[in-house]
Amino acid sequence: MLNIIISGIIWHILIQNRIFMKRLRISTSLYLFIPFCLFVFLGLAGMAVLTGCSSADGSGTSVKVVRLDHAFRDGRPLADGLAAPAEALFQVSGYGSLNDSSYAAYMANPSVRVHESAVDSLWGDTRRLESQLGGVKARYARLFPDKSFPSVYAVISPFRQSVFTVDTFLYVGLNHYLGEDYPLYGYFPDYMRVRKIPTRVVPDIVEALLHRDFLYAPAADYPTVLSRLLYEGALVESVMQLAGISEQTALGYDDRQMDWLNKNEHKLWEAIVGRKYLFSSDRQLASSLTSPAPFTSAIGSEVPGGAGRFIGHRIVASLLDNRAVALSVLLSPSFYESPDALAESKYK
Repeated sequence: MLNIIISGIIWHILIQNRIFMKRLRISTSLYLFIPFCLFVFLGLAGMAVLTGCSSADGSGTSVKVVRLDHAFRDGRPLADGLAAPAEALFQVSGYGSLNDSSYAAYMANPSVRVHESAVDSLWGDTRRLESQLGGVKARYARLFPDKSFPSVYAVISPFRQSVFTVDTFLYVGLNHYLGEDYPLYGYFPDYMRVRKIPTRVVPDIVEALLHRDFLYAPAADYPTVLSRLLYEGALVESVMQLAGISEQTALGYDDRQMDWLNKNEHKLWEAIVGRKYLFSSDRQLASSLTSPAPFTSAIGSEVPGGAGRFIGHRIVASLLDNRAVALSVLLSPSFYESPDALAESKYK
């Protein structure tokens, strides 16, 4: 629209300028030069307006990914501003306070050193990730204005947990995102290895943030399986909106798994209802339905793992098709513990 307006202005100036030049008998080259200058000026002005709009909603910003893994390699003392996140990382990792002894122990850990070259090769440039996180941060601030966005630090994590938060710091174990064919992932089961790909970094970061700010916290002493399905469905919807990704990507399924779930959604729901799972307070059952696994054992070996999250999201999506509900509400016990949530969703 802005381009159309600018073009109209330039065309009007061009016509008027041509008439004026004819009256003064000025050369054609000068007649073309003046509107060209105006075209450049107005074009730059238009770009400035568009850039201003982009910056206003945060989409033109990025989030710095601080390479704590590189800083550790450079040796102690650490650069200014890195002592606090390094100390927090050492404490949560079981190394105790950051000192020469604990630093030497950390750097001598084979699980840290063995991935260095692969991480440097694949993650030498984090600008694209930083840009993506800029969009996430802007959306997070808009949807959850009372929540803060953490500082992000890249590390080589010796743990199975790829993304975790401590206080105001978020740590990303880049060694967990080197591609499913990375040779050193051979000991991981298939269902875990296929998720160790670069495109999962942003969804995993978003979900870690949501777990930090909206932990599953039912008030009931014996929460139902339904409440857990609703919470997981709200998580999936939130990851989709914050990361700007599809349901399939948020759930982490491949095409074959997603196709199976879409074709068998009704049968899956009937199995959950028919086996009286919904109002069970069996926490192990709830975990079986929603946790990553090679298959959903509570239903059958042919069912992709964590299928309860798929059903939970379909319930939430059905609710949102009928009325608008803020993500902060969906992620609260007032929604996932409500006795009316399922009926209001009109999910069948």
